[in-house]
Amino acid sequence: MPISGYSPSGKTTPHVSNSARNVSLWTLLELHRKQFGKIVIRGVSTAGAAAERQWDSHLAALGDGVAAPEAHELARMSWLEFALNPFPDLFAMPPGGVSTKVKDALLKTRFTDRQIAVAYDYLTRTDHDVMGGMLGLATYGGRINTVAPDATASAQRDSILDVACTTGWLDPREEAKNLTWVRAFYRDLFAETGGVPVPGDAYEGAFINHPDTDLADPSLNTSGVPWHALYYQANYPRLQRIKARYDPRNVFRHALSIQAG
Repeated sequence: MPISGYSPSGKTTPHVSNSARNVSLWTLLELHRKQFGKIVIRGVSTAGAAAERQWDSHLAALGDGVAAPEAHELARMSWLEFALNPFPDLFAMPPGGVSTKVKDALLKTRFTDRQIAVAYDYLTRTDHDVMGGMLGLATYGGRINTVAPDATASAQRDSILDVACTTGWLDPREEAKNLTWVRAFYRDLFAETGGVPVPGDAYEGAFINHPDTDLADPSLNTSGVPWHALYYQANYPRLQRIKARYDPRNVFRHALSIQAG
């Protein structure tokens, strides 16, 4: 299965070309742990009458050289319907709820061969019993990348993928093994930059909508780059000034909230 812009033949895959060309198509490739038994591809198109053809073309390109999908479901709905309940099978929580850990990164280019080997290892190895483990690869860019990095709090305007090492569990007794797996997976993916996606030629840090307090832990983020630089880059000083003006007493706060300058 080609992932993150890589294919064995060396061709550019849809996740790369989609960022600039198919701006009306968003997709999510879910590479679940092998014990889960599924690889899932989801997509949303706003191309109107051409949406089904666009989706079929993307699926064909993504699946070049691998077996055809076992199931294919298509639904038409308004954008608002999708936005309010995007993935009912993922977010329909059982009694007592589900616990999750999401560790994300924004990529400006494809994974390296070493990173692909790391992903394969963590998704297939049998010495971990982590049913909810997954690597998600969501297409990114398009019109998002037409906005200047300093126009909003979000500086990431040059990425092609939002990827996430994710796990989920129902039994509180399974928390430790799930956290151990997902933290090690993420650390090994970005081992060459201190265990986190340091902004540079390959990465653009992380997405604050997926907050991860591990990025503020020096034992897990050994890059020397502070958490706020991963999320906000050069925009952080301006956000600090805004914080100082409108919330000088730090009433609105959490583990990764803006600190007044």
